[in-house]
Amino acid sequence: MRRTPPVVVQIEPLPAVQAIVALVAALTAGGLALWAISHDPRTWPALLLVPAAAAWAWREARARPRRLRWDGQAWWLADAGQGDADEKDVSLAVLVDLDASLLLLARPGPCWLALARHQEPAQWGALRATLFAAPAGQAAP
Repeated sequence: MRRTPPVVVQIEPLPAVQAIVALVAALTAGGLALWAISHDPRTWPALLLVPAAAAWAWREARARPRRLRWDGQAWWLADAGQGDADEKDVSLAVLVDLDASLLLLARPGPCWLALARHQEPAQWGALRATLFAAPAGQAAP
């Protein structure tokens, strides 16, 4: 059996993912506020929490820059700028594959990793091939 070649990908924060998370939080908070107002109009100040919920979600959705590496046998994850000694052995599961973007779940953690083709265009094909061709023992349950 042929081994998959080594792959190294730098993962940077994606503002589009942050925006989607903030939008979902704002819609959720707005829906809850409107529900409360429909039961008691005096609860209108709850609408003031909608921007706070969106801002909180934006801040919480920001991902740290990381480095994801496949060495031919295992996946390794580290914060960007750290050496190989600080890498953690992880197993990956592909949760969403939209061709130009991926959402991965790294375990142990859980750690959500959002990747886009424009971040690493030269490595994108190799990354996708490795994700789906890596030995079965490397997939998250």
